[in-house]
Amino acid sequence: MRDILDAPIERDLPPDKAARMRADLMTSIHRPRPRTAMRLGIAAMAAAAAVVAGVAVTPNGDGVQYLAMGPDELSPTLRQAMEQCLSWNAQQERLPVSMEQLAVAAEQDHRAVALFMTETGYFTCDVSMSPGEEVTGGTGGERDWPQRDWLPGPVQRLLLTSTEINGGDVAVTGRVSARVHRLVLDHGDGHTTAARLTDGVFGLLTKGANVNEDAELVSYDASGTEIDRRLLFRPSDEFDNCYADSSGTLVYGKTGTDCRPAERWSR
Repeated sequence: MRDILDAPIERDLPPDKAARMRADLMTSIHRPRPRTAMRLGIAAMAAAAAVVAGVAVTPNGDGVQYLAMGPDELSPTLRQAMEQCLSWNAQQERLPVSMEQLAVAAEQDHRAVALFMTETGYFTCDVSMSPGEEVTGGTGGERDWPQRDWLPGPVQRLLLTSTEINGGDVAVTGRVSARVHRLVLDHGDGHTTAARLTDGVFGLLTKGANVNEDAELVSYDASGTEIDRRLLFRPSDEFDNCYADSSGTLVYGKTGTDCRPAERWSR
């Protein structure tokens, strides 16, 4: 188990797995259109994304893999992809956003995904920039996000990619409350992977260790006490309980008698 995301090592994927991942990846991509863009945030995507922290290059020069927690950690190719995302956003007039508002970004091969967060909403982007091919991708988000200041408990998953349906290697991003000092993914087979936490946002990546369908995100407070445990592959808008803000207003879930306190979120 790792307390932080360690520096990467070089690795080669088996040819059959690499081919399958590439095929899945290409089928997940479509061209952005001004008024009908794909929604990446809040929903899980079963797309090929095997990414690790730092930069790892395979012997043939392909397979660059990177996780950035904010604009200061971008690799040159990931920065180029983010600039493309911002260009699309400006054309669509979706949400005023800048590079400084990048919360999390990740890339694998020539594909990148990102989450930008503003004072009122969020913007997500998926972009493919393969050499010699047309740039493709999609965007999504909300200009006015009613739940921005509140979380359904101490943790909220915003974006999930996996190499298999409900399994395989995963990349996860989301938000945590101030109570969370440590967050890990329990793979469901005795293995765990630690998330990286920065300013109320987390990034989590696995490599070479399959995540099971019953994997769970587990959060801990400053004393090391477990405070929350929830299924990774559960739909992000599905809850066992409803969550209400400090005034008693329902924020997440359906009205019921077992509402729990929504937790404040800030960066």
